[in-house]
Parts: sequence; C-alpha cells; structure tokens
Amino acid sequence: MLKAILNGKAGRIDNQQGESVSWSSVFKAREDLLTSTVFERFAYLSDEIQAYLIAQWFLHCSGHAPNNIGELVDISYWPRFSHEHNNGSNQVEPDLILHFEHANILVEVKPPEGGDQYKWQWQKEIESFLQNTEDECDKPLYFFAIGRIEQVDAIRWAKSLLKQNEQLKGLGALKWQVVTDQLIELVSDKGLNISVSKQDKRIIGDILEGLSLYGLKISPFKWADLLTMALPKLDIEQVTQHLKVEK
Repeated sequence: MLKAILNGKAGRIDNQQGESVSWSSVFKAREDLLTSTVFERFAYLSDEIQAYLIAQWFLHCSGHAPNNIGELVDISYWPRFSHEHNNGSNQVEPDLILHFEHANILVEVKPPEGGDQYKWQWQKEIESFLQNTEDECDKPLYFFAIGRIEQVDAIRWAKSLLKQNEQLKGLGALKWQVVTDQLIELVSDKGLNISVSKQDKRIIGDILEGLSLYGLKISPFKWADLLTMALPKLDIEQVTQHLKVEK
C-alpha cells in the first residue's frame, strides 16, 4: 500500500465530508497511519539495529537508556486502559507498547503537523499502564514521545515524571526530523560503529519513504555540503564551446 501511495497508484477515497481526496492526503492527516507505517517496519529490523535506535532515542533526555532489553517479543497497538484517579476514572489509549524480553516501552506519537505533546498525557499513560498490567510490572518501564516536543520541555518533564513514578526507569522524547536524521545516518554508513545489513537498509528505506509523506527531509544532502563541495572551474572558452555544441 505504501509503495502505491508513493507512486500515485492508490487512487482516491471519499472523506467524511463526501469529498474525493488522495490517499497521501489521508496519510498526512492521520497519526495512526504514521504510527503503523514506522513501527510495523521497525518490528522487522534486526535486534542490533532496534537496540541502537532505542539507545539513540533516549540519549539526550533522561540520561537513562534501556539496556540489555533482549529481543522484541510483541507490539501492542493502541491498547486501551482504565485510568483510576481522585475524580473517578477514564479511558487512556497510548499509541503503542514495545514489549521486549526485559523491558516495556510506552510510545506516544504526534505527527509533524499535529498537536503538541503534553506532560499530563504522558503521566496518565504511565499510570494507567502500571494500574492495568500487574504481570508486566516486573520489567523496567520506559516512555518515548516522538513528534511535537521541544527538548528543553522533555528534559524538564522527564525529571518530574521519573521522581513521581518509581517503576519508570527512563524517558526519551524527540522531534520527527531528529529521528529521521538518525535513520538517514544508518543507511548512509557515515562514521557509525555499527554494521547495517542490506535487509535493514531496505527496511529503513521504506520507513524513510513513509516519513517523506509527512514533509520530512529524507535526503542526506545538506546546504553546507554544497558550500564545501569542490566544483570544476570553467573558463569563458569552455562555456562558449558548450553553447555551440548545444546549438
């Protein structure tokens, strides 16, 4: 389906207003499609690349990255929990849970052009998970927010949430372009101390193409590269000769 959308072969679909819109427009407006596009493919990456990415996600926020988490066992998409609090209870729905052998990672996704992340939403999702999954609480719990978050806010909220929740062992939060740049580095093989297989590169390539639908820059080329690039010098005779050939 993703390839059909990217190549304009998916056709059109009627929206809630009865208007015909392209599938690419539908993708851009739905954070659930972004979630599934990225993490369905994340599940097929090798254990080494999964562990590397997760370590990068948590590197700049709480200072506590998941370590020795083992293999990915399962992914729960949009689980629904009852959140008990002083004023009663309500339903809470994280975007997904990455279940590893030795850790669980709650993930909250916001699309690049969507609403912002909120600390109270993170708190509710953490509390509701701990209230409803006693059999999972023997594993360390981590929380990762992706999209629509400033690093200064993430660091401040992480300190507060880690103090409030003993079971929470680490928190990571990044903008989508930062995550995209990390994926680009993996497929470009530039200065990384990790080997990336051809299969992993193909999977990451698919993820990057999906992210391009949301306006994210998926090319490794930067303007700074153009400024430092050595271009061949042409004199006036070469230009004149070239123009004669073109005629």
